[in-house]
Amino acid sequence: MNSSLFTIVISVMNQMESTRECVSRIRALASQHIPILIIDNGSDLIHQRELQSLSDYYIHNDHNLGVIPAMNQAWHVLHTPYIMYMHNDIFLMESQFNLRIHRVLNEIGNIGVAGFGGGHSVHCSGVRTSFTSNLLDAEIHGTRMVEDYVPSVVLDGMCLIIRRELILEMGGIAQEYSYHHYYDMDVCLEAIYRGYKVITIGIYHQHVGTQTSSKADYATWLQQKGTSDAALYQSNQSIFREKWGHKSYVVVDDSFNYADIHGAISMKS
Repeated sequence: MNSSLFTIVISVMNQMESTRECVSRIRALASQHIPILIIDNGSDLIHQRELQSLSDYYIHNDHNLGVIPAMNQAWHVLHTPYIMYMHNDIFLMESQFNLRIHRVLNEIGNIGVAGFGGGHSVHCSGVRTSFTSNLLDAEIHGTRMVEDYVPSVVLDGMCLIIRRELILEMGGIAQEYSYHHYYDMDVCLEAIYRGYKVITIGIYHQHVGTQTSSKADYATWLQQKGTSDAALYQSNQSIFREKWGHKSYVVVDDSFNYADIHGAISMKS
């Protein structure tokens, strides 16, 4: 295997300890070199050179654009078939993780979005109604995956492996939403209603979580925006409900048959 099906994209603002560990795990466990794009969302000057050295590609923003705008910078400059958006507090724990991802992406046709944790059902008010993963502490969050992969409806934004062709088809990722929250559910439903499959791959990993929301940088950023995390969440939840609420729910079975309240959803053959 000479080239990767995907480039990894990590968006950061400072948080150097987590970012170093995240990148170190990728480099140590991959069976081949996986290109990494770091999007520096307004990190302090003292960290910029190191962030650049950790990556193959580097984008520097003078200020924090938010998660969604940063994600949309990546697909303009990357051309691998898939783009793997990963939080910097994901610590991989599976040797040659990339081989499993490659195999699943190649074996299962028409995958629109893959990830490391997801659910087979969602209520279109914006509530995920199931969750499975191979997280270190999977049982705390839902069920532990024993399968190689499972059909899914929505995925957790901690890791989203998105088909670049799908991003182009959509004209970008969740652009009607502000900053962050609900982009992960939205891109998955966009994929399904365009005929693509969504899957959870059972990669063994740790997700530390709350690495952004608990930091002073984030509190300062919210203050500058004149908002709160709760307000951002509620705003994007309202957008999600307006867009998808008429579907009521979306479910999938073990054979990738998707359905909502109106019946079966047509998929690509």
